[in-house]
Amino acid sequence: MIDLHIHSEYSDGSWSPREIVEDSMKKGLKIISITDHDVLAGYEEAVAYCESDLKIISGIELNTDGPLGELHILGYRFDPQHPKLREHISWRVEDRIQWGKRIAAKLNILGFNISFNNCLDRVGKGVLVRTHIADELVAAGYFQSSKQAYEELLKKGKPGFEERGSFSAEDAIKLIHEAGGLAFLAHPGIYKQDVNLKQLIVSGLDGIEVYHSKHSEEEQNDWCRIAKDYNLFISGGSDFHGPQSRNPFPIGSVEMAYTQELAWCNEFAVLKP
Repeated sequence: MIDLHIHSEYSDGSWSPREIVEDSMKKGLKIISITDHDVLAGYEEAVAYCESDLKIISGIELNTDGPLGELHILGYRFDPQHPKLREHISWRVEDRIQWGKRIAAKLNILGFNISFNNCLDRVGKGVLVRTHIADELVAAGYFQSSKQAYEELLKKGKPGFEERGSFSAEDAIKLIHEAGGLAFLAHPGIYKQDVNLKQLIVSGLDGIEVYHSKHSEEEQNDWCRIAKDYNLFISGGSDFHGPQSRNPFPIGSVEMAYTQELAWCNEFAVLKP
């Protein structure tokens, strides 16, 4: 059993890397990947806790926007020390801070009086994400839950939404390849817009996250067929963010087809890093 999509407290998850590793080992998982948004600190910390029965491969979820719309690109088994990747991560951390300031300013104009510094205090070890701002809106009494705040105010198309710095899906695929990794389209079944898969393939996309906690069986089957038609790799994962989060699906709760799990075990787990 494997899980290739897990978030830690270094982005918008609530569990520490140690908790993720311990839970994965307790459940008997063979391979995991911590795919925090735009950072690697969770993966790097988790490596120290893994024992021989559990392998962890380098992973990241790059948030992108551009001509193809807002898409998330998962990267796997890249060199985590690659200079261009480290440069991008440093840029994105600062970009997210400036982006968060713009959101907070917009929210105050809209009548939601929250402090950006309070949002930043919620970040802890990780990078600023909209969940931190949503949590502050809840703490200020404007919403009953972070999910409600996100859905009604912060997601794309809502009054509090603000674009991040320019970084497209094509940029993400190129960056992952430059770092020696494989690029996958994350959770293709949950986007509001149609996914221009052919353009992503032209840009070098390696695979699709077919198995995901929010994919219906029909979506899963459709994307599996599409991946095979285009000779793309297949991945899957829970997208676990924490038991009380917007994505509470437990680690290991999304099962991939046996042949796909075997492919990862035999081909990818033995490759470095």
